[in-house]
Amino acid sequence: MMNSQKDDLYFNPFTIGFETVESKSTGLEAVRLTDEPYKGIIFQYGKVSFDADEENDKLHLRFEYEILDKANKEFKSEPFENYIGKLLEELIAQGTAENSITYTGGTDEN
Repeated sequence: MMNSQKDDLYFNPFTIGFETVESKSTGLEAVRLTDEPYKGIIFQYGKVSFDADEENDKLHLRFEYEILDKANKEFKSEPFENYIGKLLEELIAQGTAENSITYTGGTDEN
């Protein structure tokens, strides 16, 4: 019998349920949300950046995304963006902790 979640080999540190899937159109990795209210929605993150707010000593996360499948759901953009923004924060924190995050050099490719 296991005493805590941390003893479980399948411990998931994320508070938002998701799985990675292959995009049918691009062949790249995409994210499928597995919890309501956005269960089934598939999207991809695009450009991610951090904007310093030195006056308030904060760092703001900015990101682009593309919805690939709305899963027949209607939703407002701002709550959805906050939701996937929280997931992105968790992905970055986990990737940093595991030293498995990729940085492309910080140049604007536009």
